[in-house]
Order: sequence, then structure tokens, then C-alpha cells
Amino acid sequence: MKNPYERPIITLLSDFGSLYPAQMKGSILSRARDAVLVDIAHDVPPQDVRAGAFALLISARHFPAGTVHLAVVDPGVGTERLGIVVESGGHLFVGPDNGLLIPAARSLGVPEAWMIDQAFFEGASPTFHGRDVFAPAAAALASGAAPGSFGPRTAFKELLMGSAEISDDWMEAEVVYVDSFGNVITNATEIPWDVVSLAGRRLQRARTYAEAAPDEPLITIGSHGFAEIAVRGGSAEGLFGLDPGDRILLERGNCSE
Repeated sequence: MKNPYERPIITLLSDFGSLYPAQMKGSILSRARDAVLVDIAHDVPPQDVRAGAFALLISARHFPAGTVHLAVVDPGVGTERLGIVVESGGHLFVGPDNGLLIPAARSLGVPEAWMIDQAFFEGASPTFHGRDVFAPAAAALASGAAPGSFGPRTAFKELLMGSAEISDDWMEAEVVYVDSFGNVITNATEIPWDVVSLAGRRLQRARTYAEAAPDEPLITIGSHGFAEIAVRGGSAEGLFGLDPGDRILLERGNCSE
């Protein structure tokens, strides 16, 4: 009997919502029935490649080597953008060549990429490569196919999360993700001061959410390693009106409400 712990793992990430991921899973299981399917997220903001890349970045590192990561946030579906397979740090990634896979791959090692040959796209729906191209490719990888079996090596499109700009009295950062609690996650990896304000409101610097008073805004380094702004029992997204891609200015020192 096959050791159950040797079953291949495939993670799935998309902006597809609740309906369409099941079709990708059916496509995978039709080809790799023993695969363990793990959903990272399917509520990535529609067509937000950067947010999808962040969600994959902070999740892929928690899976064992040998995991196949299927990620599809693909505004360019049906265009001439490539599909790629990426190997890095013993992990395999499959999806569109729009930068989505690269931050996670770089966090694990030195990425190498292979083009998915156009033959794999024959007969595929021009609007659902996630089901008809990338899911079968993920199943093949999980079943032992080599990345080079899909096509030649290729360069890949980069996507950089960037970094916060810090001076003595201010820090400019970018919102990279807003989670389901309304917590605003930035690309900053440190909080340089004890007293921080945003848009004239003091942010309680905290180690945990519970250190702030009810409805009090706070700033903390989240479990993902990035600075996030939250409101205990509330939504920082709603309080500050922030969305992914927004630039924010955090200031040092005391401030008035």
C-alpha cells in the first residue's frame, strides 16, 4: 500500500470566487486522483496580480518541498502571454507568466522557468486556462512529469513587492493586501518608531491585536512578517479607506485624533 504521506500536494490560488475552482479541482483529480488539494485563497481581488502574488508568497513557504502550486490571477487570459512552469527550492509553480508566481518562487530559491508549449492550449477554452491548461499541467507535475516536458526554458516576467521608504520622521509604504478582517497589509517589514500615526490618527503599536482597546487602530508585524494596520474589533480598510496599491504615509511622533 502506498504511504499516505507520499501523496502529492497541489495548492490552488485564484481570483475565481466560489464556483470556478471546483472545475479546476475536477480537472486535476481526473488526472491525479491521489492528489491532496489545498486551497490557499480564491477571494483574491479580481485581476489583482500583485495581491495574488502576495498571498502565494506568504503561503508557499509553509508547504513541504515537492509541492505543486497552481496559481491563476490572469487578466491576460486569451492573449499572447505565456503559461509557465517554475521550479525553485524544490517547489513547482504553474500559472500565467505575469509575475504572479515569482515573489513566492524567489523566496524559496533561485527560480528557473519553462514555457508551456502552445500544444497544451489546443482545445482549451480561451477564457479558462486555469481549468483547461494549468490544472492538467499541475496534475502532470504532481504525477512526476519534469518541468522541461512542457516546453523550452524561458525568461519570466518579474513582479516586485518593493520596499518601504523610511526617513527619520516618516515612512512611505504600499498596501499589498487587505484580508477578510479588513487588516491592511503593507510592504514594510519593520515599524521604526514607538509612536506612529496615519492620516492624523495614532496607531497603537502592538504585538497582538488584543493589546489595543476596542475599536482602536493599531500597527503590528503580522504573522507573515509585514507591517499591518488593523482595528481591534473593526476594519482598518473601512476606517482609512485603503485598497491594495495605495501608497500610505506613516508619521513618527504624537498626533491628535
